[in-house]
Amino acid sequence: MAAFAFAPLPSRADIGVVIADPTNVGSSAYTHAGHAMVYLSNVCAGSPIHARLCTPGEQGSVVTIFPNFRERKRYEWNIIPLSLYLEGTAEPGTRRLFGSTALKSALGEKARSGYFRGVCADACPSQAHSYWRDLVAATIDRDVFIYAVSTTPAQDEAAVRWINSQPNVNHYNGITSNCAMYVRSLINTIFPHSVHRDYLNDLGMMSPKSAARSFSHWAQKHPGLGFYCMHFEQKPGSLPRSGTASSGTEAAIHIKKYLIAAALIGDHEVAGSFFVAYLLTGRFNLYKESVDYATPSLSRLQAQQRKEKREEDQQQLRTTRQEISAQQDQITGTKQQWESYRRHFAAIQEAIGKGSEIDGKQMLKLLDHGSVSIDRNGNAWITPQYDSRRVGIDNTNVLAPGSDPELAFDLLAWRVGRALHAKPRMRPQIQEFRQDWALLQDAYQKWRPLQARAELPAQ
Repeated sequence: MAAFAFAPLPSRADIGVVIADPTNVGSSAYTHAGHAMVYLSNVCAGSPIHARLCTPGEQGSVVTIFPNFRERKRYEWNIIPLSLYLEGTAEPGTRRLFGSTALKSALGEKARSGYFRGVCADACPSQAHSYWRDLVAATIDRDVFIYAVSTTPAQDEAAVRWINSQPNVNHYNGITSNCAMYVRSLINTIFPHSVHRDYLNDLGMMSPKSAARSFSHWAQKHPGLGFYCMHFEQKPGSLPRSGTASSGTEAAIHIKKYLIAAALIGDHEVAGSFFVAYLLTGRFNLYKESVDYATPSLSRLQAQQRKEKREEDQQQLRTTRQEISAQQDQITGTKQQWESYRRHFAAIQEAIGKGSEIDGKQMLKLLDHGSVSIDRNGNAWITPQYDSRRVGIDNTNVLAPGSDPELAFDLLAWRVGRALHAKPRMRPQIQEFRQDWALLQDAYQKWRPLQARAELPAQ
């Protein structure tokens, strides 16, 4: 799905709800709500404050509001290219192989002097609560989910008109004018009544997750719109894992610090009402939804499965379930495939005599304490502390000239090892993993001859 999202798609147009999981910065540390945006595959950014239709080869954008971007004016909304939002680069197809605070900061500085220059001037500080920073390389510190349906050219034009017509003066309010409300207003302009609040579960407010849940449920009832989901997992690295976006009563039920408080207060009636509200309207698993509806084809099969359940057509139901499972396996990979990769990886570790070293704290410390630089092409590099070598940390430059072969191999082996032992939600989809595996094999072939030459006795 990452390849699908980053490929030029001039013949396809989509709109959807974007959910970014919460970090431990700002109000998200307490609300666990995450952040909501709108994805538009055929609407691009003329600037952070101007939307336009995309030209062939462009990949679209996300648009959102924040309490305060901290730009030269108090803008309410910004629009940003999708690749810059997800990976911190204007070049589609580039993936960061590692994430750290230093890398996110360096990518932010690059964007401030480039894409954001017109709205920054002498503003756009680097403080954690400067929300323009949240629009650059989001996957370094959080997971991102997109739930989308197809649009027509007329609908794309309507979206552009609506965005540009909004007074871009900040009136953010966490209850009456927040990011989820903005998503609701924009998407309902294109598809009326497709996004709505959950009065029961969100206690009368509008949460990012209720926007995604309501839109997903609406889209599933309109299979002709080609509903699909994408999941972009957080980069492996030194930053803590992001939380999981929660809404209203869900946060009160699932988060320990709120459960403990409820237990101490002893108000079981309130806790019980939250639990009932969550069971009735609040259940919605972002990751599971992204697997169940990963492609328009899967969405059609899911609709077919629901129809066969109603009609109690058991024979056809079994066939449909098998097809759903087969298509999902093509995206997530089967247990057998992942186990095969683990065996091959263990053999590589044994052959080179590098075991826990590849997957251990040593590699993480080496990368996290290095200095980060961004070249003119937007590629990221790390020079480890007390070391003259440097290594590319993107899929496009990790094996490029100037990237140390041993460091490149260790970085790729560390990343592959992390993926092989991660929980399904925290690892890349099988297509992206295969790309990393191919890079690891190339790095192995490139580094091993150098290792052999180094082991030759002196003449």
